[in-house]
Amino acid sequence: MKRFASGLLTAAFVAASLLAFAGTAVAAEPSLNGTVKDINTGGVVPNVCVTIGPPIRCVTMTKADGTYFVDMTGAPNGIGWDVRFLLGGQVKAEFLNVIVNGPTTVNANIDATGFPVAPPPAPPCAALRTDAAVSTNYLPNITKTLGGPTGFQTPFIVQNVGSGTTTLEVSWYRFSDGSCAKRLSVDRAAGTSYAYVPNNDPALSNDSQFAVVVRSFGAAIVSVVNEHQGVGARAEALSYDGFSAGAKNVFLPNITRRFCAGCRGGGTGFVTPFIMQNLGTTTATINVQFVERGSTAAPFNIAPVIVDPGKSKFVDPNSTLGLQDGKAYAVTLTADQPIAVVVNTHDDAPTSQFPAAYSADGISDSASTIYAPYLAKNTDGVARVSTVVVQNTGTAATTASIKFTPLGGGTATTISLGSIGAGKSAAFDPRYTNGDIAQPLCGAVASTGCLADGEYTGEISATAGGTLAAAVNVISNATAMGYTALTRATTKFFLPNVTRTLGGATGWTTPILLQSTNALTATLSWFRFSDGVLVNQQTVPLTAGAGVRVDPRTNPALTDDTQYAVVVNAAGSVVAVVVELATGGDNAMIYEGFPAP
Repeated sequence: MKRFASGLLTAAFVAASLLAFAGTAVAAEPSLNGTVKDINTGGVVPNVCVTIGPPIRCVTMTKADGTYFVDMTGAPNGIGWDVRFLLGGQVKAEFLNVIVNGPTTVNANIDATGFPVAPPPAPPCAALRTDAAVSTNYLPNITKTLGGPTGFQTPFIVQNVGSGTTTLEVSWYRFSDGSCAKRLSVDRAAGTSYAYVPNNDPALSNDSQFAVVVRSFGAAIVSVVNEHQGVGARAEALSYDGFSAGAKNVFLPNITRRFCAGCRGGGTGFVTPFIMQNLGTTTATINVQFVERGSTAAPFNIAPVIVDPGKSKFVDPNSTLGLQDGKAYAVTLTADQPIAVVVNTHDDAPTSQFPAAYSADGISDSASTIYAPYLAKNTDGVARVSTVVVQNTGTAATTASIKFTPLGGGTATTISLGSIGAGKSAAFDPRYTNGDIAQPLCGAVASTGCLADGEYTGEISATAGGTLAAAVNVISNATAMGYTALTRATTKFFLPNVTRTLGGATGWTTPILLQSTNALTATLSWFRFSDGVLVNQQTVPLTAGAGVRVDPRTNPALTDDTQYAVVVNAAGSVVAVVVELATGGDNAMIYEGFPAP
C-alpha cells in the first residue's frame, strides 16, 4: 500500500533522529534520514528541499553538512512513501514507494551545478605534525557513553603551564583497532585550559573507547580526566591525572579484592582493577608483584603481562588466581618499557545501595616525606573518613609516621605506623586508636592515639634512607574519592579544572586544598575557560605546616556556572589537590595539582 501525505501532515513530521534504510529496527517508530551529495564533486549539498508524497511542501531542508531528518512518529510502519529532493524548484532526485519500517535512510546524489556545494569532508585525522613537540600528555582511557546512554563518559581538560601561547594537537585512537578517529589543533594562552566533553561530540560514535594523545607545540602542558557514569542516586564520578611520561617502576599501595564487603549498604566490597599502558616503542614485559597487607606471607607474582607499544592491558583482582576475597595488597610493577598506570577503585555492584568509585594514577616517584593536603575524620555531615595506605618503596624496612595538622592551623599530632617491610604497605584508619583497626574505636574528641573529628593536612615521613608512596581514600557511606600523596612541594602549582556551581546550583563546585610547607601567602590566578581572560588574582594567607580550603563560591569576583583554570604562585613551597563535588549519588572526586615543571 502507498500513501501520499498532505502538506499539514508532512509539516508535522519534522524532528530529529539517526538510523538507516538498509538495516531497520522493526519495533522503532518510523523516520527518514540521509545525506545529499553532488554527483559531480562529491561535496555535500545544503538547503535541499525534502518532500514526502506529492512535491508540494518541504518537510525539511538539508543542513550545512548535507544531512536531513524526518520524524514520522504516529505513522504506521511498513507503508510506502514517495521521497523527492528539490533544488531551485526542480526535482533533482526521487525515490518512489520507499517502504519505511522503523528508522530508514535514503541518501541522494544530485546534480547541483550552479548551486553552492560544500567541499567533500576532510579525513577525520590530518597528518601528524613532523616537528618536535615541547610536551606530550597521554590519556589512556577516554570514553563516550561506554556501556549505554548512561555509561561512562570522560571529559578531559588540558592546561598550558608555560609562559607563552601553545598549539595543542589532540588525537583520538580507537581501542578497537588503534586507528585514528579524530585529530584537531587548538591554541591556548599561558595558564589557560582546553576542555573536551565526548558526549557533546557528534564526530565520535556512541559506546566507544579511545586512547588520547595530546602534543603541545610551544609550551609544557598538564591534563586531568573526569570519568562519569550513571544518573541520580547511582551517579559515579572518578578523576585521574594525565601522564607526561611513563616509568619502569610503578607502585600501587592499595589494591583490593572484594574488600569490606557489605560495609557500604549491600555491596560486594571494593575492587581495584588497574590499567597499564605501554608508552615505549617496543613490546613491554611487566612483572606484577602482590604483597598482602598485614601478612608475613611471601610476595606473590602473577605471570608477566605483555603489552604492545601504545596499547593497554588490565589486571582485575577479582579474577586473578592466587588472590583472596577480603584482602588488600601492595603492588609493585617492574617493566622493561616505560608504562603509565591508572587504578580504578569500585564498590558499585548492582546490589550496592550506594554505588561509588574513584580513580588515581599509579605512583612512579616516591620520597622520604610526602604530603596529603586533605584528610578527614567523620566530617561534612556524612561521616567522611580518610584512610591512608602507605607503601615502602625502598629495598629495606623503614618506620613511617603521619603528622596531622588541623586544616587552617593548630596543634599537630604525630602517629607512628611502625616498621613497614620493603614493598609492603600499612594502613591508617582515623576511626581507631593509632589508626589500627585491631585497637579500640576513638571518640569524637582527641585522646591518646586518637584524632578529634575534623579535617586535617598530613605529612607522611620515613626514617632516614626510607622512601614512601601513599594512597589516600576519602570515603563515606554514599561517596568515595581518592588521590595519591604528593611527593614534591614547590612555589608554583597548576590546577587545570576549577569550577563554581557548574551546571547549576547543585552542580560541580571544586574547592582547592592548599598545604604549605613554609609559605605564608599564595596568589591564585583565575583564568576563565570560555575566553581565557584572567578574571581575578586572589591572595590567601597560609600557615607553615598547615593547609587551607579555597572555595570558589567565597570569591565575589567569580561567577556561578563557570569553569576556570588556576595557577598558584606561593611565597614558599606548597602542594595542592582539588576536591570536585556535586549533589546526587557519588558525585565526589579529587585530583592532584601539578607542580611547575
